[in-house]
Amino acid sequence: MTHLFAYLLAAAITVPPLATWIYYLIARRIIHKRRNAFLHSVQTTAVFYIFSVMIMLQIILQHTVIGYMIGFLAVLFILVVLMHYKYRGEIVFKHVWRIFLRICFLLFGPLYLLLLVAGVIVTFIRQ
Repeated sequence: MTHLFAYLLAAAITVPPLATWIYYLIARRIIHKRRNAFLHSVQTTAVFYIFSVMIMLQIILQHTVIGYMIGFLAVLFILVVLMHYKYRGEIVFKHVWRIFLRICFLLFGPLYLLLLVAGVIVTFIRQ
């Protein structure tokens, strides 16, 4: 059972668009509203895109980037908190976390595709 969980997690990190699509299909059957199912799948699978981009950057650059990623995500989260406080006047952590995950998906989704292409090019150049 633990092997199955490990394989599913590895597949989700390796191919996050597939994980997003599968999660959307499951959420669509449960939630019954396309927009809410899409937003829920985006918020849930954003973490897979973050880990995938981090791993791809480490492979392409051949350098550990986890510290830079944590710093970038911390600064991004602080900016979301400040903007939320500016517009709402109070900080509701649930809303801030949702906005943060959606922004991460919007940043790391295209970055994943860009690094996928760059990784293929770099692999051919190194050979």
